[in-house]
Parts: sequence; structure tokens; C-alpha cells
Amino acid sequence: MTYRSGSGPAGVAVLVDQERDGSLSAENPLMSLYFAFDLPGLAARCLYLDRIEDTHLMRQVHSRIAEFREATVTRPPRRFPH
Repeated sequence: MTYRSGSGPAGVAVLVDQERDGSLSAENPLMSLYFAFDLPGLAARCLYLDRIEDTHLMRQVHSRIAEFREATVTRPPRRFPH
């Protein structure tokens, strides 16, 4: 199986062999990342989880997260090296 990088839409890799025979099977190389996290571990790291537990509407969640961000000191943004 041979992939051709960047040949599909939005980062989807197209199999070269299947492209030749007319069929198209697009596979996203990032698909394995969608399921590669532990939800309880992720929730334990969420620093504002206690602030959004009693919310019911998306605007409530948004405003609580915005309040958290205003009160939190973060490191300055850096360029991603590529």
C-alpha cells in the first residue's frame, strides 16, 4: 500500500494503488488520534471542570470558560516550529 501525501482534501491521504484502478479509498492519517486519549484522565486535567458542572446551556459554558481564561495567567504564545 502506498500513500500519496497531501493528495486528498483536508489532509486526507489517498491510496495510490486504489487511485489507479478507479476506486477511491481515502484515509485520514490523523484518524488514530481521535481515539488515542483517556477521557477520565482528560477530565481530571480540565482546570475549569468544577465551574461548568452546574451549567445547562452552551452560553453558560462559554461564559464560565471565558471567566476562567480572564483569571488565568498563561505563557506567551510561541510560533510552532515547522
